[in-house]
Amino acid sequence: MRLGVLGSLLVALALGWITSAVADKRAEQQIRAEYNRTVQYTLQKNIEGLLRQMTPDFLYKTREGQVLNKQTVELLMRQDFARIRQVLLRTTQIQRIQFQGNQARVVTTERTVFTAPDERGNLRKTEIRATTRDTWVKTPLGWRVKMTEVLNEQRLVDGKPLPSR
Repeated sequence: MRLGVLGSLLVALALGWITSAVADKRAEQQIRAEYNRTVQYTLQKNIEGLLRQMTPDFLYKTREGQVLNKQTVELLMRQDFARIRQVLLRTTQIQRIQFQGNQARVVTTERTVFTAPDERGNLRKTEIRATTRDTWVKTPLGWRVKMTEVLNEQRLVDGKPLPSR
């Protein structure tokens, strides 16, 4: 009888682990799809699409530690996208995903290349390379990003690194 209970317990634990692994795999696919949408929205300069991916209480933490709320991020995106002539490239590579219930922490490396005029009106090519840690939460509307933390960032203008701020 004891072996039967132990066997049942092991089967239940294994099924729970398998169910959790399947759920995590499905969630990972959904989050990857969101990152693919982020790439498309950025290339299209689609601010509304990018905002829909964020929770209402979204926060953005700069490499220097400054924390911006969603409204400030929206304002800055509108200013930046108005100045940017064309987004030439946007890539996101997921380095690591960790799930904890209805939350996921994702470390990514991103690369964005765009053209924009400088203060004299000369068109410049800017490249931003960044490593971020994003916190995603499962909502009734799907996965939404709750926080983005910039861990590392490098900016190049016409191929030359900008000095660190």
